[in-house]
Amino acid sequence: MKLLHATTVPSTLRFLEGHAKHLGEEGTQVVLLSSPAAELEEIAASEGARAISVDMKRAISPAADVVALARLVRVLKKERPEILHAHTPKAGLLVTLAGRIARVPVCVYQIHGLRFATATGAQRVLLKTAERVACASAHAVLCVSPSALEYAEAEHIICPGKGRVIGAGTINGVDTAAFDASRFAGTVATTRHELEIPASATVIGFVGRVVRDKGIAELADAWQEIRDIHPDAHLLLVGAPEETDPVDPRVMETLEEDPRVHITGFRADVRPFLASMDVLVLPSYREGFGQTLLEASSMGVATAGSDIPGIRDAVVHDRTGLLFPAHDSRSLARCLDRLLGDARLRAELGAEGRRRVLAEFDRPLVREQFLAFYRDVARRAR
Repeated sequence: MKLLHATTVPSTLRFLEGHAKHLGEEGTQVVLLSSPAAELEEIAASEGARAISVDMKRAISPAADVVALARLVRVLKKERPEILHAHTPKAGLLVTLAGRIARVPVCVYQIHGLRFATATGAQRVLLKTAERVACASAHAVLCVSPSALEYAEAEHIICPGKGRVIGAGTINGVDTAAFDASRFAGTVATTRHELEIPASATVIGFVGRVVRDKGIAELADAWQEIRDIHPDAHLLLVGAPEETDPVDPRVMETLEEDPRVHITGFRADVRPFLASMDVLVLPSYREGFGQTLLEASSMGVATAGSDIPGIRDAVVHDRTGLLFPAHDSRSLARCLDRLLGDARLRAELGAEGRRRVLAEFDRPLVREQFLAFYRDVARRAR
C-alpha cells in the first residue's frame, strides 16, 4: 500500500511524529508532500519516508493556487498512491481536487480545526466554502474529535454520514511513556528555580501559541481576579506570540509586568514545564482537539478548558478536569479558584486524566486504529 500525506507547510507534519515510521514498519510506503523547506527533508528523513515539495500558499492566491494545482496533479499521476491523506485547509482544498483529477483511488481529508468558527463576514464565507469544497472532493473525511465532527455537520461542511473519527479522537494520540510525570519528578525543583517560581507555589499553566484566539485576554482577566485571593499562585505561559493573531498589547504589558507571571517563549519540549504545573488551562475560542490538555492529563495534571468543540472531548467535566464557557473570564476565574483551593480535587482529576489517556489515547492504540482505517478504505476501493 502506498500512502501520501500532504500538508500546506512542513511544520504540520510534526503532529504525525512516528506515524509514517510505524506505517513503514507495517509494510506501507509513505510519501510526505508539503511546501519546500529544509524542515520537510528533516522530517521525512526521521520518519524513513520520501519527501516531495510543491509550493502552496497558505492564503487564497488564485494565480499561485492554479499553478500549485497543476503541479500537484502531475505529482500524483507520477506517484500513483493508493491513498491520499490531506491535512490543513489549503492542502485539503488543492490536494483533494488534484487527487480527483489524477484519479487517486482514495482521497482523505482530515479536519484538524475549523478556522471559520471565529471568522466573520466575507472571510467566514470564504473559509467555509473552501472547507466544503475540500470535503466534497474527498472520498472520506476525518475529524480529530467527535464534537468537531458534530459541529462540521451542523454547519453543513460535511454531508451526514461522510465524516468519521478515528477511535476517541486526536491526531496522533499521546506518547504516554514520554508524557509521564515520574520521569520528571527530579526536575521540578530545578525548572521552578530557573523560572523564579517558589517551590511551594501553586502554578496555573498555559501551553500553546500566545494569540488572541487562545483566550489570553480572558486568562489575564481571570488572573487579575484570583491573584490576590491566592497569594501563593503563579501563572506560567509556555509559548510565543504570533503577528497574525496578536494579543492586545495592553494585555501583554499587564502580564509581562507582573512578577508572578512567567512567559517562556517557544519551547520545543514542554514536558518539564507541564511537570511543574498544578493546573493546565486552555481558554481557547476554537480548537480541533485540545492536544495539550491530553498531554497534561497524561502527566497527571488537572486541566481546565473552554466548553467548545474539540476541547470538550479532551476534558471530561468533573472527571479529568473542568469546563467553563468560552469568552467568560469570570467563569474561568471561578474555575481556577476552585482548583487552586482544592489540592485533593486536583490530584483526583490528574489521576483520572492519566487513566483515561492510557485507555483511549495511547499512541500505539491510535496508530493501530489509523492502520485499520487505511487498510479498510484501500480494500473498499479495489
